[in-house]
Amino acid sequence: MTLSVVIVSYNVREFVKQCLQSLRQTRFDGECEIILVDNNSHDGTMEMVPELFPEVRIISNNHNRGFAPALNQGLAAATGDYILSLNPDTIVEENTPQVLTDYLANHPQVGCVGPKILNSDGTFQKAAKRSFPRPWVAFTHFVGLAKLFPHSRLFARYDLSYLDPDETHEVEAISGACLCLTRTVLETVGPMDEDFFMWGDDLDYCYRVHLAGYKVVYLPETEIIHYKGVTHVAAPLYYQRLHFEAMATFARKHRGLSGGLFTRATLRLAIHLLAAFTYVRSYLATFSSLIIDALGISVAFFLMIVARFLPDPRFDTALAVQIYAPVVAVYVVLWLVIGGLLQIYSRYVLSYSRALISAVIGFLVIATLTFFVREVAYSRLVLVAASGLVALLIPGWRLIVHMRQATHKVGDSYRTQRTSIFSRRAVIMGAGSEGRRVAQMLLRRPDMGIDLIGFIDRQAPDDGGSASLPFLGFVTEIEELAARHRFQEVIVASEHYSNRDLMDILEDTRDLNLLFRIVPHEDEFMLGKTDVEHFGDLPLVDLEMTFYHRFHRLSKRSFDLLAAALANLLLLPLWPFILLVGGLRRVTIWTADGGQCRIWLLRRGHPAIRRLPLLWSIFKGNISFVGAEITPADGPDPHLLFKPGLTGLSQLRRVTSEPEVSTSYQHYYLRHQSLTFDIEIILKSLLRI
Repeated sequence: MTLSVVIVSYNVREFVKQCLQSLRQTRFDGECEIILVDNNSHDGTMEMVPELFPEVRIISNNHNRGFAPALNQGLAAATGDYILSLNPDTIVEENTPQVLTDYLANHPQVGCVGPKILNSDGTFQKAAKRSFPRPWVAFTHFVGLAKLFPHSRLFARYDLSYLDPDETHEVEAISGACLCLTRTVLETVGPMDEDFFMWGDDLDYCYRVHLAGYKVVYLPETEIIHYKGVTHVAAPLYYQRLHFEAMATFARKHRGLSGGLFTRATLRLAIHLLAAFTYVRSYLATFSSLIIDALGISVAFFLMIVARFLPDPRFDTALAVQIYAPVVAVYVVLWLVIGGLLQIYSRYVLSYSRALISAVIGFLVIATLTFFVREVAYSRLVLVAASGLVALLIPGWRLIVHMRQATHKVGDSYRTQRTSIFSRRAVIMGAGSEGRRVAQMLLRRPDMGIDLIGFIDRQAPDDGGSASLPFLGFVTEIEELAARHRFQEVIVASEHYSNRDLMDILEDTRDLNLLFRIVPHEDEFMLGKTDVEHFGDLPLVDLEMTFYHRFHRLSKRSFDLLAAALANLLLLPLWPFILLVGGLRRVTIWTADGGQCRIWLLRRGHPAIRRLPLLWSIFKGNISFVGAEITPADGPDPHLLFKPGLTGLSQLRRVTSEPEVSTSYQHYYLRHQSLTFDIEIILKSLLRI
């Protein structure tokens, strides 16, 4: 028995590496050849594969030929009795090749077979078993009836969601992500239809297998993980267009499935309408944050107008709207322009600190404008009250998204240059040497936004964890641990978990909405749901240090002075009571460049209360609101690069940072320091008190 595995790749080097590593771990009673057809990748795939996987046969194209043409190249070069078409963004269970080929050998009437497919969060990938998109099947799928009635044989025909995913079924189509067939079937049915550049080719091939008199079987006895969608994240609209073109090509080619002339025309019209709706929705999503802010500002003002004038019996709502609408429109435009200048609609879409600053600046600009332009000055009380509400709404919805641990995607403009700090709570699965290696590297990368809180594993390490991260509990308790520690990501960094082990864990936790990211052994990248994240050390050569810019230093000191003065003024009546109850103690601490200074702390009370006297040290300039860790001078010099602070990146960490981790945080702060960054750190610190 011989098997040929054919893989088509295009700029997915990391996924190809993990896929080939998983194939190395498989068991197969016979000879197995692996053929990789590369569509002119420029990400180093062709340099990596020969070096790490010399046993792989490579067919290299000088341009992107598309999936079906490239797969046909691999099928033509294959010599095995069985052929396994496999996507590069997959991880196969150790027994997958053997189970699939054994089933075909024992069931000669079956033309092709596919395994159970899991997403990276453990949920079932519906494309593993499907029906052909006949008019009624396609209609119920696209209008959402299948989602409303997933267990209905009438409405859920496309994804066959009424069938038990853990039972073997004869189906109309399976996913091309992992499709196994015999050489006899390949010679009978022929190669893939190259009219399909991407998508639809697997449906087309399964239909032709049926026409040749063979069956198509979904076999959940073995499983794979499929990181669906990694090939089209960079240009979603382009690949959406290819998807709809594939749908139209399938309907045009197989007219027997599409019904009569009127039905086919209706189906084509529906495809074009769906494509248009998808494109419009994508473009509208790009401006969703701007639309939300515009609506929020408008609602805030009209609520305050009603609250201000409603008690007046002469108040006329329609007249008030008519009078105030042009003024509010001017306010909205000014606020949005200021937000645009602060880039909260482009690079920093979900930065609630920048949103808060834009709200405050907007109020100051508009308040100033009302003194000079009477046409936009009606009720200053309404302006002040509405501006306060705006200052809650504009950053508020962004803060809610952060607290819900969303994906930071609001339209196509969601990506930011600097990820929101410590917004992704995660654990390392694997407390051994590999897990600790990954943990130390991730702890040195605050730019990734990952808030590592500890390790989980099958058994506790001998020392209970490490100096930076504690051992939280066992993998068997992951549901309880996720609820207790509120983590959303699990980073798998252990060579002791087989692919089968990983798939069992994924299925057991599929209802927890956990995202599993896999780190290949001794590598410096993580495979996510639709992305690859590199976490190697960030080079510091030729990187701009914004902390040393005169503007940033001036704004930082100005903020410290004003905020500390205001806080001390508000606390002025309470200071005698605070000092009497808390008591004072003097402490000498390290400051920048090996210097020392004296600060005062309270002896008693909550840790946050004990630090209230530091407001005077901030006012004097000895420390800052945001800075390095406060370190007593009775210990060794920590070599601080800037002033200590009430809070900071290191202080935000819930566990003790090791010296190299603390240093990396200082370097990161030097590169990214700004008033908005400081406010973000302060807000996160307040939320964690």
